[in-house]
Amino acid sequence: MIRALIKKTAGLSGPGKIIRYVTRFNPRILMYHGLTENPTTREWTQVAIDTFKEQMQYLRQFFHPVSLREMVAMLESGKIEPHAVTVTFDDGYKSNYDLAYPILKELGIPATIFITSRFVMPQSNRYLYLWPDLISVILKSHAPTAIDLDDLSLGQYNLSSERNIYSAHNEICERLKSVASTDNENVVAALYERFGDTIDDNRFSDFSPMTPENVRRLAADDLITIGAHSQNHPILSRLEPARLEEEIVGSKRDLEEITGVSISEFAYPNGRWRDINREVVEITARHFECAVLTETGLNLTGHNKYLLRRIGIGSNLDFRQYRAMLSGVYYIGQKPIVRLEEAKND
Repeated sequence: MIRALIKKTAGLSGPGKIIRYVTRFNPRILMYHGLTENPTTREWTQVAIDTFKEQMQYLRQFFHPVSLREMVAMLESGKIEPHAVTVTFDDGYKSNYDLAYPILKELGIPATIFITSRFVMPQSNRYLYLWPDLISVILKSHAPTAIDLDDLSLGQYNLSSERNIYSAHNEICERLKSVASTDNENVVAALYERFGDTIDDNRFSDFSPMTPENVRRLAADDLITIGAHSQNHPILSRLEPARLEEEIVGSKRDLEEITGVSISEFAYPNGRWRDINREVVEITARHFECAVLTETGLNLTGHNKYLLRRIGIGSNLDFRQYRAMLSGVYYIGQKPIVRLEEAKND
């Protein structure tokens, strides 16, 4: 009862301040994806620009923004600065450069941008979109009618409302995340062949990738660190061994060729415990200095630097909820994860 009451009131200034103090030596890593100029978006990955600016101003006022490298050094040494927080972005959307970067620059907030390398390489980007976004684009382009994907073992969906489209997208993506990588790719290719001509790319600029030149300019700024996020955003635990290392190490190589700088930080695509395995972590550890998950929570001294937790920030949070997430109230009692085998108890 008491714990539930604390969680309920953590977004308020008084209780939130207390929880922030209690968790001040538990560093946070925030996970964003893209930003949008559309304030009414339902796309979880696309946070409205005004919302993001308000969040970053709050971060600057009440927390201590540090780079991911600085945070890892704190966790390893045990010398953690109070209220340390790191901002990260996944995927490599154009809005990271156009919308987020100017705000980060204005406020002096460092960030790591994890990039799916082939997403930002025009010669390798077959669909223009990341595959989960391609699903969303196809559904929105097909709305408001129903869509029958039974022949692809994906079911039938009513697309008459935005809620229905969002629900269909989530269900289809979850199904595709659970199959072998080659099956996933075959289904996505079949969907694009069937519906690609119906897509008006001008409608979906929020899903557009950065250009290589955008990536180079960000890498040239000491405030921004470019990290790798695989080549094509597959579920790594579903990959056949022959492709696994190339997806991980190949993304590092791609981005080093684009930027001319060393790439030493990695984000696992999708990033849940079920999406990685021992081999994934071992390959990553051989080639990178740290890696982050999407598993939610804080990080504590002794935490494995290749299994770092993050707090996902999406378009569904109002400002009170955002403050509660950052307060750490939802993660009180978490322990550091040292080995992957401990993850099932996380």
